Amino acid sequence: MSTNPKPSKRVAIMVPLSNRGTFTADEEISLRHLRYYLGAYDRFAVVPQSLKIELPDFALLRFEDQYFGSAANHNRLLVSPNFYRAFADYEFLLTYHLDALVFSDKLQYWCDVGYDFIGPPWVSHADAPYRGKPLYEGKVGNGGFSLKRVAAFLDVLEARVPAIIPGEFLRQQWGSKDWRRRLKALREYALLHSAEYNNVRWELRRFRGNEDAFWANRAAHYYPGFRVAPVEDALRFAFECVPSYCFELSNRQLPFGCHAWQKYDRKFWEPYLLAPDRS
Repeated sequence: MSTNPKPSKRVAIMVPLSNRGTFTADEEISLRHLRYYLGAYDRFAVVPQSLKIELPDFALLRFEDQYFGSAANHNRLLVSPNFYRAFADYEFLLTYHLDALVFSDKLQYWCDVGYDFIGPPWVSHADAPYRGKPLYEGKVGNGGFSLKRVAAFLDVLEARVPAIIPGEFLRQQWGSKDWRRRLKALREYALLHSAEYNNVRWELRRFRGNEDAFWANRAAHYYPGFRVAPVEDALRFAFECVPSYCFELSNRQLPFGCHAWQKYDRKFWEPYLLAPDRS
């Protein structure tokens, strides 16, 4: 059970922007879908402190410029407790990147299902870019169009749980490494006995994947009650790569949304795009 205070509001939508103050034609399509289907919900544009931009139908939520401009910077923002504290009034947060689409107003339904994290699955397929990557293949949680329970994410990031047993770390690092690497491992081994060092922040500094792969693979280590949706439900929530294959897996049912629609088989999605006068 979460130790964070009970929120007073149900769900907000978060759209992270880049350093640009303008939108591409495809980003305008993504915004059109968001406004048309989910226009009744609280919406926040997460923007750099220095960016000059006006979005009258969004509340602007500003963070330091260091969190923008690259995928790595964005990852650091989305594993920051301060980011989730900014949404602590809400039970859920829908992340909506501007390469996402939504096709219906089923947001309340997905909040009611009860998962802490759900996003498009990284399906196993010969054409999937995640094929052979164990942090991703067959897992659930692409972050570009995802629903997160805010308190559960804070419980993970504030956990007082060791990232790794010190002896296990030493066994992993020893192997046939040269003496310099072994010396470095011994120094780190000593530090791992300190809870101030051996914690979720230590792991996040070393994690070899994007932030969404961390939530999919490691969040339950720090908060055992953390619930990631199974692939079957995630396919009803959203698609990402190989959408035609996902469509067949889903009994030819369109999902709630999708991510990277213009990158992975744009032609599949084109029949479902809203015309410019639908906004």
